[in-house]
Amino acid sequence: DGVLLAIGREPLSRDIGLEAAGVALDKRGYVVVDEYERTSVPSILALGDCTNSGYELTPVAIAAARRLGDRLYGDAGWARIRYGPEIPTVVFSHPPIGMVGLTEAAARAEYGDDAVGTSAATMGGMLYSFNERKVSTTLKIVYVGPERRIVGLHILGPFADEMIQGFAVAVNMGATMRDFNATVCIHPTMSEELISFGGGKGWGLKDGKPERAPYLDTLLAKKLPLLSVAALLGGAFMLGRRCR
Repeated sequence: DGVLLAIGREPLSRDIGLEAAGVALDKRGYVVVDEYERTSVPSILALGDCTNSGYELTPVAIAAARRLGDRLYGDAGWARIRYGPEIPTVVFSHPPIGMVGLTEAAARAEYGDDAVGTSAATMGGMLYSFNERKVSTTLKIVYVGPERRIVGLHILGPFADEMIQGFAVAVNMGATMRDFNATVCIHPTMSEELISFGGGKGWGLKDGKPERAPYLDTLLAKKLPLLSVAALLGGAFMLGRRCR
């Protein structure tokens, strides 16, 4: 067991004339801004760790600054960063913790209990197979709706910080469990477990039945001859046998 102490930090916003300029600060000293980084003074904008946006992360400040530049100089008055669970975050502990999207509790609060499903597992990686002291990794996916759109992905374990970046792209693009199931695994890795959950019903299955990969929808929509589809599936099957 161990104790994680996170004392936080304070913005250096006092005694630099903000009060005299009329810029509002919250009780902790953070500059109060709206979703467009506007302060209480229309002509003064603020972004980054000194604001009350809730994300004291360098890449978030960079992204916010880029959107601000688009608004001011790029003829995109609507551009802004979305502060919310779409932003992937990592706690650089040992092992690290990575997440993007909603927790299960937040998803249930937003979508309702009946709409939310989860897949989770805890296991040891092959990297530590010969170690006396095993290191486990915990993985969890939160998805919603009949299409099982992934709204949360969480990793606790070695290299979680590296894994979460790529999965954050997929989650923010609206990936579903079906998309994950259709993706070929990289073996042996821990991240492959995230795309082989199968929504808790087995990899490649939905409600206990085989689920067609999304790319086959395109082929069928074009009404290709069944022989062509069969040939494609047969070729993929034979390739899989050769790869083994």
